[in-house]
Amino acid sequence: MDIAVKALSLVAVIVIGNLIKRLGWVSTQDFGAFAKIVLRITLPCALITSFNDYDMPVSLLGLALAGILVNLVLQVAGFLLEARHGRRSQAFAVLNLPSFNMGAFATPYLAGFMGPATVVHASLFDAGNAIAAAGYGYAWGTGRADESRRTTTTSFLRTISSSVIFDVYLVLIGMQLMDLRFPAAVITFTSTVGAAITFLAMLMIGIGLEIRLERSQYRQAARYLAVRYLLCAAMATVVWQLPIPDEHRLLLVIVLFAPIAAMSPGFTAEIGSDVQLSTLMTSISILVGIVAMPLLVLLLG
Repeated sequence: MDIAVKALSLVAVIVIGNLIKRLGWVSTQDFGAFAKIVLRITLPCALITSFNDYDMPVSLLGLALAGILVNLVLQVAGFLLEARHGRRSQAFAVLNLPSFNMGAFATPYLAGFMGPATVVHASLFDAGNAIAAAGYGYAWGTGRADESRRTTTTSFLRTISSSVIFDVYLVLIGMQLMDLRFPAAVITFTSTVGAAITFLAMLMIGIGLEIRLERSQYRQAARYLAVRYLLCAAMATVVWQLPIPDEHRLLLVIVLFAPIAAMSPGFTAEIGSDVQLSTLMTSISILVGIVAMPLLVLLLG
Protein backbone atom coordinates (compact mmCIF):
# COMPACT_ATOMS: atom_id res chain seq x y z
CA MET A 1 0.00 0.00 0.00
CA ASP A 2 2.84 2.41 0.88
CA ILE A 3 4.46 1.77 -2.51
CA ALA A 4 1.20 2.51 -4.34
CA VAL A 5 0.82 5.75 -2.39
CA LYS A 6 4.38 6.75 -3.26
CA ALA A 7 3.79 6.02 -6.94
CA LEU A 8 0.57 8.02 -6.97
CA SER A 9 2.37 10.88 -5.22
CA LEU A 10 4.68 11.10 -8.25
CA VAL A 11 1.63 11.49 -10.47
CA ALA A 12 0.32 14.17 -8.09
CA VAL A 13 3.53 16.20 -8.46
CA ILE A 14 3.19 15.99 -12.26
CA VAL A 15 -0.35 17.33 -11.88
CA ILE A 16 0.96 20.17 -9.68
CA GLY A 17 3.55 21.06 -12.32
CA ASN A 18 0.88 21.18 -15.01
CA LEU A 19 -1.43 23.19 -12.75
CA ILE A 20 1.10 25.92 -11.91
CA LYS A 21 1.78 26.26 -15.64
CA ARG A 22 -1.92 26.79 -16.29
CA LEU A 23 -2.07 29.31 -13.43
CA GLY A 24 0.72 31.28 -15.11
CA TRP A 25 3.31 30.80 -12.36
CA VAL A 26 5.62 29.16 -14.90
CA SER A 27 5.48 28.69 -18.66
CA THR A 28 6.49 26.00 -21.11
CA GLN A 29 9.56 28.14 -21.88
CA ASP A 30 10.75 27.54 -18.30
CA PHE A 31 11.06 23.80 -18.99
CA GLY A 32 14.61 24.21 -20.28
CA ALA A 33 15.73 25.93 -17.08
CA PHE A 34 14.18 23.19 -14.93
CA ALA A 35 15.83 20.55 -17.14
CA LYS A 36 19.26 22.13 -16.61
CA ILE A 37 18.75 22.19 -12.83
CA VAL A 38 17.61 18.55 -12.76
CA LEU A 39 20.24 17.16 -15.16
CA ARG A 40 23.25 19.19 -14.05
CA ILE A 41 22.71 19.80 -10.32
CA THR A 42 20.12 17.74 -8.44
CA LEU A 43 20.52 14.40 -10.26
CA PRO A 44 24.35 14.35 -10.01
CA CYS A 45 24.07 15.18 -6.29
CA ALA A 46 21.52 12.40 -5.79
CA LEU A 47 23.82 9.93 -7.56
CA ILE A 48 26.82 10.92 -5.44
CA THR A 49 24.81 10.46 -2.25
CA SER A 50 23.33 7.08 -3.20
CA PHE A 51 26.63 5.62 -4.47
CA ASN A 52 28.43 6.67 -1.30
CA ASP A 53 26.09 4.52 0.80
CA TYR A 54 26.78 1.06 -0.59
CA ASP A 55 29.50 -1.25 -1.83
CA MET A 56 29.38 -2.37 -5.47
CA PRO A 57 30.14 -6.10 -5.77
CA VAL A 58 32.27 -6.67 -8.87
CA SER A 59 30.59 -10.07 -9.27
CA LEU A 60 27.27 -8.31 -9.97
CA LEU A 61 28.52 -6.05 -12.77
CA GLY A 62 26.51 -8.25 -15.15
CA LEU A 63 23.46 -6.28 -13.99
CA ALA A 64 25.12 -3.08 -15.23
CA LEU A 65 25.83 -4.79 -18.55
CA ALA A 66 22.16 -5.76 -18.75
CA GLY A 67 21.24 -2.09 -18.27
CA ILE A 68 23.45 -1.17 -21.22
CA LEU A 69 22.18 -3.96 -23.49
CA VAL A 70 18.44 -3.42 -23.02
CA ASN A 71 18.87 0.29 -23.72
CA LEU A 72 20.94 -0.47 -26.80
CA VAL A 73 18.17 -2.70 -28.19
CA LEU A 74 15.62 0.12 -27.74
CA GLN A 75 17.98 2.75 -29.15
CA VAL A 76 18.69 0.73 -32.29
CA ALA A 77 14.96 0.03 -32.67
CA GLY A 78 14.19 3.76 -32.43
CA PHE A 79 16.92 4.60 -34.92
CA LEU A 80 15.60 2.05 -37.45
CA LEU A 81 11.95 2.94 -36.79
CA GLU A 82 12.55 6.52 -37.92
CA ALA A 83 15.00 5.73 -40.73
CA ARG A 84 12.61 7.20 -43.32
CA HIS A 85 11.70 10.29 -41.32
CA GLY A 86 15.03 12.09 -41.09
CA ARG A 87 17.79 12.67 -38.57
CA ARG A 88 15.79 14.73 -36.07
CA SER A 89 13.09 12.06 -35.81
CA GLN A 90 15.82 9.48 -35.28
CA ALA A 91 17.36 11.68 -32.57
CA PHE A 92 14.02 11.91 -30.76
CA ALA A 93 13.51 8.13 -30.92
CA VAL A 94 17.05 7.35 -29.71
CA LEU A 95 16.55 9.64 -26.69
CA ASN A 96 12.95 8.72 -25.82
CA LEU A 97 12.34 5.08 -26.71
CA PRO A 98 14.90 3.71 -24.18
CA SER A 99 15.88 4.58 -20.55
CA PHE A 100 14.31 3.52 -17.26
CA ASN A 101 13.37 5.67 -14.26
CA MET A 102 15.15 3.78 -11.49
CA GLY A 103 15.99 6.16 -8.63
CA ALA A 104 12.68 8.01 -8.39
CA PHE A 105 10.43 5.08 -9.26
CA ALA A 106 11.64 1.52 -9.86
CA THR A 107 14.15 1.22 -7.01
CA PRO A 108 11.67 2.25 -4.25
CA TYR A 109 9.11 -0.13 -5.80
CA LEU A 110 11.58 -3.01 -5.83
CA ALA A 111 12.80 -2.31 -2.29
CA GLY A 112 9.21 -2.34 -1.06
CA PHE A 113 8.30 -5.60 -2.77
CA MET A 114 11.59 -7.53 -2.75
CA GLY A 115 13.50 -6.17 0.25
CA PRO A 116 16.29 -3.62 0.85
CA ALA A 117 19.03 -5.81 -0.68
CA THR A 118 17.41 -5.20 -4.05
CA VAL A 119 18.49 -1.54 -3.90
CA VAL A 120 22.11 -2.52 -4.64
CA HIS A 121 21.07 -4.74 -7.55
CA ALA A 122 18.78 -2.05 -8.97
CA SER A 123 21.51 0.57 -8.62
CA LEU A 124 23.91 -1.59 -10.62
CA PHE A 125 21.34 -1.92 -13.41
CA ASP A 126 20.86 1.84 -13.20
CA ALA A 127 24.60 2.38 -13.68
CA GLY A 128 24.39 0.60 -17.03
CA ASN A 129 21.13 2.37 -17.77
CA ALA A 130 22.81 5.76 -17.23
CA ILE A 131 25.89 4.87 -19.30
CA ALA A 132 23.58 3.92 -22.17
CA ALA A 133 21.01 6.71 -21.91
CA ALA A 134 23.13 9.61 -20.64
CA GLY A 135 26.37 8.48 -22.28
CA TYR A 136 26.55 7.05 -25.78
CA GLY A 137 22.76 7.39 -26.27
CA TYR A 138 22.94 11.10 -25.47
CA ALA A 139 25.85 11.53 -27.89
CA TRP A 140 24.06 9.50 -30.56
CA GLY A 141 20.82 11.49 -30.21
CA THR A 142 22.41 14.93 -30.14
CA GLY A 143 24.65 13.99 -33.06
CA ARG A 144 21.66 12.97 -35.20
CA ALA A 145 19.76 16.14 -34.21
CA ASP A 146 22.46 18.40 -35.67
CA GLU A 147 21.82 17.91 -39.38
CA SER A 148 24.70 20.21 -40.35
CA ARG A 149 27.32 18.22 -38.45
CA ARG A 150 29.02 15.06 -39.60
CA THR A 151 29.49 12.71 -36.65
CA THR A 152 33.08 11.56 -36.14
CA THR A 153 34.64 9.48 -33.38
CA THR A 154 36.13 12.64 -31.88
CA SER A 155 32.86 14.59 -31.91
CA PHE A 156 31.01 11.54 -30.54
CA LEU A 157 33.40 11.18 -27.60
CA ARG A 158 33.33 14.93 -27.01
CA THR A 159 29.52 14.86 -26.81
CA ILE A 160 29.57 11.90 -24.41
CA SER A 161 32.00 13.71 -22.12
CA SER A 162 29.72 16.77 -22.13
CA SER A 163 26.99 14.76 -20.37
CA VAL A 164 27.30 15.66 -16.69
CA ILE A 165 25.38 12.55 -15.60
CA PHE A 166 27.65 10.24 -17.59
CA ASP A 167 30.79 11.92 -16.20
CA VAL A 168 29.50 11.62 -12.64
CA TYR A 169 28.70 7.92 -13.12
CA LEU A 170 32.18 7.21 -14.49
CA VAL A 171 33.80 8.92 -11.50
CA LEU A 172 31.53 7.11 -9.04
CA ILE A 173 32.10 3.69 -10.60
CA GLY A 174 35.86 4.32 -10.57
CA MET A 175 35.69 5.32 -6.90
CA GLN A 176 33.68 2.20 -6.09
CA LEU A 177 36.22 -0.05 -7.79
CA MET A 178 39.03 1.66 -5.82
CA ASP A 179 36.95 1.59 -2.61
CA LEU A 180 37.04 5.38 -2.24
CA ARG A 181 34.36 7.50 -0.56
CA PHE A 182 33.49 11.19 -0.40
CA PRO A 183 34.00 13.00 2.95
CA ALA A 184 30.95 13.38 5.19
CA ALA A 185 30.85 17.15 4.58
CA VAL A 186 30.46 16.60 0.82
CA ILE A 187 27.69 14.05 1.34
CA THR A 188 25.87 16.44 3.68
CA PHE A 189 25.74 18.95 0.82
CA THR A 190 24.88 16.46 -1.95
CA SER A 191 22.18 14.78 0.13
CA THR A 192 20.52 18.15 0.75
CA VAL A 193 20.53 19.07 -2.94
CA GLY A 194 19.84 15.55 -4.20
CA ALA A 195 16.80 15.16 -1.95
CA ALA A 196 14.94 17.47 -4.34
CA ILE A 197 15.44 15.24 -7.39
CA THR A 198 12.13 13.35 -7.29
CA PHE A 199 10.04 16.48 -6.76
CA LEU A 200 11.89 18.59 -9.34
CA ALA A 201 11.97 15.85 -11.98
CA MET A 202 8.24 15.16 -11.72
CA LEU A 203 7.44 18.88 -11.54
CA MET A 204 9.52 19.41 -14.70
CA ILE A 205 7.52 16.72 -16.50
CA GLY A 206 4.27 18.38 -15.42
CA ILE A 207 5.44 21.76 -16.71
CA GLY A 208 6.33 20.27 -20.08
CA LEU A 209 3.21 18.10 -20.30
CA GLU A 210 0.51 19.34 -22.66
CA ILE A 211 -2.74 17.36 -22.75
CA ARG A 212 -4.23 19.14 -25.76
CA LEU A 213 -1.89 18.04 -28.53
CA GLU A 214 -2.20 17.47 -32.24
CA ARG A 215 -3.77 14.14 -33.15
CA SER A 216 -0.54 13.19 -34.91
CA GLN A 217 1.37 13.58 -31.62
CA TYR A 218 -0.98 11.15 -29.86
CA ARG A 219 -0.45 8.70 -32.71
CA GLN A 220 3.31 9.12 -32.41
CA ALA A 221 3.20 8.55 -28.64
CA ALA A 222 1.12 5.39 -29.11
CA ARG A 223 3.51 4.16 -31.82
CA TYR A 224 6.66 4.73 -29.77
CA LEU A 225 5.21 3.26 -26.58
CA ALA A 226 3.85 0.21 -28.42
CA VAL A 227 7.33 -0.49 -29.83
CA ARG A 228 8.95 0.08 -26.42
CA TYR A 229 6.63 -2.29 -24.54
CA LEU A 230 6.59 -4.98 -27.23
CA LEU A 231 10.39 -5.06 -27.22
CA CYS A 232 10.53 -4.96 -23.41
CA ALA A 233 8.05 -7.85 -23.23
CA ALA A 234 10.19 -9.83 -25.69
CA MET A 235 13.36 -9.09 -23.70
CA ALA A 236 11.59 -10.02 -20.44
CA THR A 237 10.64 -13.38 -21.98
CA VAL A 238 14.28 -14.02 -22.91
CA VAL A 239 15.55 -12.93 -19.48
CA TRP A 240 13.09 -15.26 -17.73
CA GLN A 241 14.73 -18.22 -19.48
CA LEU A 242 18.30 -17.29 -18.52
CA PRO A 243 20.24 -19.45 -16.02
CA ILE A 244 20.79 -16.63 -13.51
CA PRO A 245 19.76 -16.25 -9.84
CA ASP A 246 16.00 -16.00 -9.38
CA GLU A 247 16.16 -12.58 -7.70
CA HIS A 248 18.20 -11.14 -10.58
CA ARG A 249 15.85 -12.62 -13.16
CA LEU A 250 12.78 -11.18 -11.42
CA LEU A 251 14.43 -7.79 -10.97
CA LEU A 252 15.36 -7.52 -14.66
CA VAL A 253 11.88 -8.53 -15.82
CA ILE A 254 10.26 -5.94 -13.56
CA VAL A 255 12.56 -3.02 -14.41
CA LEU A 256 11.88 -3.55 -18.12
CA PHE A 257 8.43 -2.12 -17.38
CA ALA A 258 9.70 0.85 -15.35
CA PRO A 259 8.78 4.31 -16.68
CA ILE A 260 10.89 6.28 -19.13
CA ALA A 261 13.57 8.23 -17.23
CA ALA A 262 12.79 11.84 -16.35
CA MET A 263 16.04 12.93 -18.02
CA SER A 264 14.65 12.03 -21.47
CA PRO A 265 12.43 15.13 -21.74
CA GLY A 266 15.40 17.18 -20.52
CA PHE A 267 17.63 15.80 -23.29
CA THR A 268 14.78 16.37 -25.76
CA ALA A 269 14.68 20.04 -24.76
CA GLU A 270 18.45 20.32 -25.24
CA ILE A 271 18.18 19.27 -28.90
CA GLY A 272 15.15 21.51 -29.52
CA SER A 273 12.82 18.58 -30.25
CA ASP A 274 9.20 17.86 -29.25
CA VAL A 275 9.17 18.26 -25.45
CA GLN A 276 5.37 17.94 -25.30
CA LEU A 277 5.48 14.52 -26.97
CA SER A 278 8.36 13.43 -24.73
CA THR A 279 6.62 14.46 -21.49
CA LEU A 280 3.38 12.82 -22.64
CA MET A 281 5.22 9.54 -23.23
CA THR A 282 6.99 9.79 -19.88
CA SER A 283 3.73 10.48 -18.03
CA ILE A 284 1.92 7.56 -19.70
CA SER A 285 4.85 5.25 -18.92
CA ILE A 286 4.56 6.19 -15.22
CA LEU A 287 0.91 5.11 -15.22
CA VAL A 288 1.88 1.85 -16.96
CA GLY A 289 4.64 1.27 -14.39
CA ILE A 290 2.26 1.82 -11.47
CA VAL A 291 0.10 -1.05 -12.74
CA ALA A 292 2.60 -3.37 -14.46
CA MET A 293 5.41 -3.56 -11.90
CA PRO A 294 3.42 -4.73 -8.83
CA LEU A 295 1.38 -7.02 -11.09
CA LEU A 296 4.57 -8.73 -12.28
CA VAL A 297 5.72 -9.17 -8.68
CA LEU A 298 2.41 -10.86 -7.83
CA LEU A 299 2.50 -13.11 -10.91
CA LEU A 300 6.19 -14.05 -10.92
CA GLY A 301 7.45 -13.43 -7.37
